Amino acid sequence: MKEHYYNKDKLPLLIEPRSSDSLEDLLQWIAANKESFTKKFHESGAVLFSGFDINTPSAFETLALQIDPALKNDYYGTSPRNIVPNTKFIYTASELPGFYPIMQHCEMSYVKHPPITLFFYCHVKPEYGGETPLCNFRKVYADLDPKIRSEFDKKGLMTVRNYSGLQNKSRFNLFELKKWNELFNTTDKAEVERQCREQEMEYAWQDNGNLRLIHNTPATIKHPVTGETVWFNHTQVFHPTAAPVEYGYIHARQHRAKTLFWALLTELMVKAKKLTTEPIDQSMNVLFGDGTEIPDSYIRHIEEVIWKNLVIIPWNKNDVIAIDNFSTSHGRLPYEGKREILVCWSAAPSKSPPKGETL
Repeated sequence: MKEHYYNKDKLPLLIEPRSSDSLEDLLQWIAANKESFTKKFHESGAVLFSGFDINTPSAFETLALQIDPALKNDYYGTSPRNIVPNTKFIYTASELPGFYPIMQHCEMSYVKHPPITLFFYCHVKPEYGGETPLCNFRKVYADLDPKIRSEFDKKGLMTVRNYSGLQNKSRFNLFELKKWNELFNTTDKAEVERQCREQEMEYAWQDNGNLRLIHNTPATIKHPVTGETVWFNHTQVFHPTAAPVEYGYIHARQHRAKTLFWALLTELMVKAKKLTTEPIDQSMNVLFGDGTEIPDSYIRHIEEVIWKNLVIIPWNKNDVIAIDNFSTSHGRLPYEGKREILVCWSAAPSKSPPKGETL
């Protein structure tokens, strides 16, 4: 195998085959070099396998299981996903339309047991755009303005998600991605409540049949292996101001009339939502742990730091990237035409990673 880092910041580690290396050779190489591979994986935050004969979702699943045999398939995230036929753990990465950006995040950062490792697989190369950018969230935390960072450390976060009932989801609300029955895969309220208690989610049924979920967490974790402090939350995803700020950066990169349109439209939509909807009633929102609003200027600063550290690598067919979810974020840039990226993730630990201390 050929190993080298993609850039000076060592994100990601790139592993490519020599002329005769097959998928089977890669599997044997990982098994024989498990300790050194794992060390480099945690140091970098991600490993990109490129150029191997990983031609099917089943082959992707085999590789993921070789790296981490504790894959699982429960999902409490917001993005719509579909299971891939003839696999046990493989899903489509997101069913959101191509114009919809997915901001940088560590998967399910707000739940009790977030995934350990994520695996993404390029089954159909995007015709345009559609990259899955990476960002070292250890570096993001270190690069934040000390005053802003201190406020997040002291106050912690309250993540709010509001889901419509079975009959009253609005087709015009682009900020609502699922109904509560789609999130929990059941229409039984008692089963929803059981899962909420199991995952330590605070829940409240609303008079209109909607469901509110609240997660009270620190803004950071301590990496369970390296001990480094990691920015570990969905502030830059769920805060209303994040969407137009993100699209501003996307337009600066893609320079398309469509990206300009969506940047302007999302800004107008967010302003309207803020005028008509209380922060606690937004489809998704992140507040400080004491319930006060996070200033828009903080969101712009966080996005600036993230984009300064962003690594954007075009997908090639059969590429697989493994991501350390406790240090490295991922997202999705808008795309046009065909694109099929698949995903799986490893089991959560029996004990949550140590959360950053709330001072």
